[in-house]
Amino acid sequence: MDNLKINMNTKDSSVNKRIGIFHWYGYVQPFEERIELIKRAGFDYVMLWWEDESYPCFIDRRELNKIVSSCGLKLDNIHLPADNMNLLWSSDKSQRERQMSKIIGWLHECRETGAETIVMHTESESGIKLELKYGFESFNKIIKSAENIKMRISLENTKMAEYTEFVLKEFKSEYVGFCYDSSHDFINGRSCGKILDRWKHRLFNVHLSDTDGLYDRHWIPGKGIVNWNKIINTIKETNCNVYSMEVYPFEDEKNMAPIEFLIKARENFLKNMQ
Repeated sequence: MDNLKINMNTKDSSVNKRIGIFHWYGYVQPFEERIELIKRAGFDYVMLWWEDESYPCFIDRRELNKIVSSCGLKLDNIHLPADNMNLLWSSDKSQRERQMSKIIGWLHECRETGAETIVMHTESESGIKLELKYGFESFNKIIKSAENIKMRISLENTKMAEYTEFVLKEFKSEYVGFCYDSSHDFINGRSCGKILDRWKHRLFNVHLSDTDGLYDRHWIPGKGIVNWNKIINTIKETNCNVYSMEVYPFEDEKNMAPIEFLIKARENFLKNMQ
């Protein structure tokens, strides 16, 4: 494993310093070990999920970024938990306020750890109609809280991307932007890059992975149907300066050692950057 060679040569060497990956990449390992392997594989940035680690021992979520920094990696963003986001659009004021309070609390926690950007979903279910009036009120309070602590909120395109677009249209704050998820965008013939082009002027972050167009596979770029030439060229037009992946091993990769998978993910991505 120690003899694995990492290819650092690309046509654009500056790209090497701007590649990140989500801290969970499909292998059950202690958090510190995952972070160390991400560094060894040649990545420079990490995305975190905002929850405590429990295996093999408890790690408070407030300590995660310290471990990332101690390994010489930079933090791209922190993803907030995505459950119950539809409550932000509920006509039940008490439910809305409980969910808002939880999110605002997370914003403060993340800021205290040194994070500058969080990623969040605007909704948590599909196939239902949400109340725009109440969603506006909820995000108005959340965004004002974010502005007060100088925390950027990056809104991700999920199953009902129209609600993400609604919030982006309503709130022009410099602290509100777009997180583009490529796999989400190419499932079942969704926008296939159009939403990225539409909101490239507000792009904060990316979740890059490939898909077969049927499910959110989280494949390594180049394995599925995502039009990488189109997506990468559009990202290059933006102010987003970190290309972060959210990938897991699938059938032909499950027997790979974690470091081998990480190196493959990075090198395959670089090939698609050319």
